[in-house]
Amino acid sequence: MDWNRIIKGMIRAIKLDKAFYNEVEKDTSYSQDALVVVVLVSVIGALGALVGALIRGQILAAILGFIVAAVIAVAGFYVWVFIAHYVGTRFFKGQGDRGELQRAMGFAYSPQILNLLGFIPCLGAIISLVAWALTIVAGFIAVRESLDQDNTNAALTVVVSAVIVFLITAAITAVFAALGFGISAMTGALNQ
Repeated sequence: MDWNRIIKGMIRAIKLDKAFYNEVEKDTSYSQDALVVVVLVSVIGALGALVGALIRGQILAAILGFIVAAVIAVAGFYVWVFIAHYVGTRFFKGQGDRGELQRAMGFAYSPQILNLLGFIPCLGAIISLVAWALTIVAGFIAVRESLDQDNTNAALTVVVSAVIVFLITAAITAVFAALGFGISAMTGALNQ
């Protein structure tokens, strides 16, 4: 694994370098690198949630939140790739295999690294929103290049798939939040 290549690839992906997305789409040697990017930015983003909870003095919530945030981020990526491929190839004239899209989308996930700063009061939510917006834009380039779509079909693919993934992720997060509040209530009751 070449960390230099991964970091340079993340920078090129964030810069929306069309040539890079074409290179990643065609070169299967980027498969592991794309996976590393997804896991790396997911864990780094979860660290932001961990720090925020620790600052508030919520140690158990910090640990559980870190694990859940990292798992949801990685799972959300794979769900997004699957749905984007399905929607793009079935409804919006996309041509390409899931591996091509997965490599390109893996690097398009790079802006999620900004979520490390999500713990900053007042700015954290804005930073997370910016990271999400940049990821959507990078995802548009990745989808367009790997599924060989025009701008309109790529935009429709990204919007439809992102909305579906957002709804799925929100539902899963709500379940974990409800469980977390339940655990907090139980542990609070046991401590009194």
